[in-house]
Amino acid sequence: MGVMRGGKLVWERYEGVSDVSTREPVTAESLFPAASLGKPVFAYAAMRLVDDGTLDLDRPLKSYVADHAPADPRGDKVTARHVLSHTSGFRNWRGSMNQPLVPEFEPGSRFRYSGEGFYYLQRAVEKITAGAFEQFMQQRLFGPFGMRSSTYAWRDDTDARLVTGHDRGSAARSQSRDFAGRLLQYARAQDRPLSSFTHEDIVAAMAAIKPSPPPLPNFMIPNSAGSLLTTVTDYAAFLNHVLAPSGHAAEVAPGTVRQMLAPATRINTAISWSLGWGLEGHEGRDYIWHWGDNGNFKNFVLAHLPSRSAIVVFTNGHNGLRVAEAVVAAASGHEHPAFDWL
Repeated sequence: MGVMRGGKLVWERYEGVSDVSTREPVTAESLFPAASLGKPVFAYAAMRLVDDGTLDLDRPLKSYVADHAPADPRGDKVTARHVLSHTSGFRNWRGSMNQPLVPEFEPGSRFRYSGEGFYYLQRAVEKITAGAFEQFMQQRLFGPFGMRSSTYAWRDDTDARLVTGHDRGSAARSQSRDFAGRLLQYARAQDRPLSSFTHEDIVAAMAAIKPSPPPLPNFMIPNSAGSLLTTVTDYAAFLNHVLAPSGHAAEVAPGTVRQMLAPATRINTAISWSLGWGLEGHEGRDYIWHWGDNGNFKNFVLAHLPSRSAIVVFTNGHNGLRVAEAVVAAASGHEHPAFDWL
């Protein structure tokens, strides 16, 4: 966990083990699956393209990437704004290849959390930039912000640094970790960095690697919606640019940030959603937040823009959100409606 004040990381703490079977302790070098905490990171990078004029928030995604979703009266209307505000109408994830990617209500009419939407936008970004998603993130955000450990793909040092998930005190190695390792081996055999693989390359790799999960977005690596691997210090570096912009060339323009963090859709009286972040306005307190939940990895980030302060908590246990809720309440001095909603 780490605490930011005044746009700087002022406190960090590492507790527990990265794997209960080895008793190796969690350290500052431990890589944690950020799960959905990777969504606001990608959203920030996507807004850089808005600044560049190459991504239009209100242009249908189908005009960028025609082959990702079938023709559908509602689906043809889905835009980046709908995806980032979770109003696309898409389900979170499809469960089979037989389920078409079509909205279940009129885009923009109400909130429905969707990882599928974020992957759709990821594909649009690849088309816009004519390159691989991971390379885009490294060039436009991770590299400039000094986030040297962060990746949505896998690298040579990933497996040795990655924490293991736990359920009821027992280590539970995920199938996605095993597949990611084989995907990295496949890339080596192709004499290419995995970071250079586009969606089409990953689909081809999944067809070649046996056994392999079906080529559905939920199983894709890299994945803007949930495959970010990072550290406390790296994530704090990202938060510091959100909390205390310095005029860095890689930062989103101030006007675009204001647009990004403005309420886009309301969930209840205390919670709404912006373009990439949850918003909590309760009893005069205004926060941005997000949670992450990839099975045995539970994470939470809360930031208070007026005071430029934040806390981020990563855990590798199934009950980690209970820990995060207690820590966040202690750090902020308040209970938070976001946890009631979760």
